[in-house]
Amino acid sequence: MSVTVTLHIFSGRPDPAWELTPEQVRELAARLASIQQTTLLKPAGIVGQLGYRGFSINAVREPALEPQIYIHKGIVDLARFDLNRIIDNAELEEWLLSTAGDVVSDEVRKAVYNELQRGTNRPFALPAAVLTVPPFDPGKWNNDPSIRTQNNCYNYANDKITNTFAQPGRGSGSVFTAFECANVDAASRRDGQVRVASASGTPAQGQFAALVVWPNIDYHWYRLDDNTKWSHKPGQNPARNTDDSGNLIDDPRTCNRGNYTDFCGFYHCIPANTRIL
Repeated sequence: MSVTVTLHIFSGRPDPAWELTPEQVRELAARLASIQQTTLLKPAGIVGQLGYRGFSINAVREPALEPQIYIHKGIVDLARFDLNRIIDNAELEEWLLSTAGDVVSDEVRKAVYNELQRGTNRPFALPAAVLTVPPFDPGKWNNDPSIRTQNNCYNYANDKITNTFAQPGRGSGSVFTAFECANVDAASRRDGQVRVASASGTPAQGQFAALVVWPNIDYHWYRLDDNTKWSHKPGQNPARNTDDSGNLIDDPRTCNRGNYTDFCGFYHCIPANTRIL
């Protein structure tokens, strides 16, 4: 088990990163658990700016923490199936900075501290296209072998890395029982997917997804990205934006889907409202 903290502040050089001690991991978990107020807002730092952009936390096999966490300006982005958290002070970020030790220079430490003192709780409402519709970013899913092999098409459609090879219905307590449209559909809707008639336009929140089935054998999900093309992640294989003929996917109903002959329908996925596992 390990928990790595990265301070996002540099542009040309790599950002400083360090590993927390077991005692610090326990304190971090306790601090996060004490934050009760929730929000749909995202941290400002995730869209990029010069200077201090927050902290990211990568937890490997640490049951007390989400695998990926981003913290900036009082907003704690849990990057999974839970709502984000929000606080009105800089104590958490100041504490994370204190755990850096010699990894962060005094000059950089002072710059971050001064930024935090200017006021932490300044929520940043991202434009809809940035906040809600994910880009086609295969590196997020493909570069780390653990992420690539432990997340599947359902993870990808929900844009949530859980490292559990998520299954429809498991997050809501009742997994699907048959590889058929109606069965997988019901389990997915229990997880929070919303069935819609079409995937036209840009949703006010979240993204569109599409479910297909290889009758009696398997299911598969596609996701509509912010470039108006569809992409997908076949099992443990890399995420991609082409069908079985190597063509870009304009419509999952008409693309080459191989054995996945049954098109089950379109869904509206709002990550903050879905629970997958």
